[in-house]
Amino acid sequence: MEATVYYYVYQITNLINGKIYVGVHQTNNLEDGYIGSGKILQRSINKHGKENHVCEIIEFVESRDLLKERERIIVNEELINEDLCMNLMIGGHGGWHQF
Repeated sequence: MEATVYYYVYQITNLINGKIYVGVHQTNNLEDGYIGSGKILQRSINKHGKENHVCEIIEFVESRDLLKERERIIVNEELINEDLCMNLMIGGHGGWHQF
């Protein structure tokens, strides 16, 4: 029997300052503890603790391609220019890039 693969868009919220990070994840286990990999998000977790960050699934999609498409739509220039946004790049590209 093949394992179920889940593709989803999530939002991490810092409970102390209200800042958010939006990302995507693919997993076979919805309880895998994944909490994002953005540079500013990781600094926030290091400073405020993982317990002060909550992860919410925004939506599930059916494939990796659709996941990237949804990330491009949601994590747009307007979002990354918001003061409370921890994303550094427009969605759909992923990875750590030098700025």
